[in-house]
Amino acid sequence: MGQEEWLALESLYYSGATRSIAISHYCSSHIHDILKVTTVRPSINQVEYHVGSGDVDQVMATCREEGIAFMSFSPLCGPCQLSDEDDSLISGTLVTEIGNKYNKTGSQVSLRYIVQQALTTTTSTTATGPIMKMGGVIPKSNNMKHIRSNRDIFDFSLSHEDMQQLKAATKPAAEPGDCNVP
Repeated sequence: MGQEEWLALESLYYSGATRSIAISHYCSSHIHDILKVTTVRPSINQVEYHVGSGDVDQVMATCREEGIAFMSFSPLCGPCQLSDEDDSLISGTLVTEIGNKYNKTGSQVSLRYIVQQALTTTTSTTATGPIMKMGGVIPKSNNMKHIRSNRDIFDFSLSHEDMQQLKAATKPAAEPGDCNVP
């Protein structure tokens, strides 16, 4: 989606047909391109992101700087083809060992990693101060036990050391997006 399409979405926003508009799979260059014409900032940028994927094109930093909430889809790497189950973001060694420190599961560690680093403060403020936006995740499950577990990630924080360990992981890797497409 380019500038013309974004302006069409803004028309829908201003007509009252939608309460917010967002983007998906946008690299930093795509974000900067539409910001040249926006009068309404995107509320969210949804991108595949998980432990091991890395921050392609520093898109999380761009979202943070531009006041756009970052949302990860496939945070547990659902579509990943693992060559080694040890790299699993649900039950792999790294996330399980870290989870044991906090009495949490590997899945909870993987989800908390994303949410903890995706906290953003927008440049806009209200009468009560700056607007805070929480980076989100969309973990897929139809199992109520898993849904509850996925929600139970806000009662602990990962240490700096644990965050660095997770950040350094290179597996499971993600496929790069289409950042070279204008």
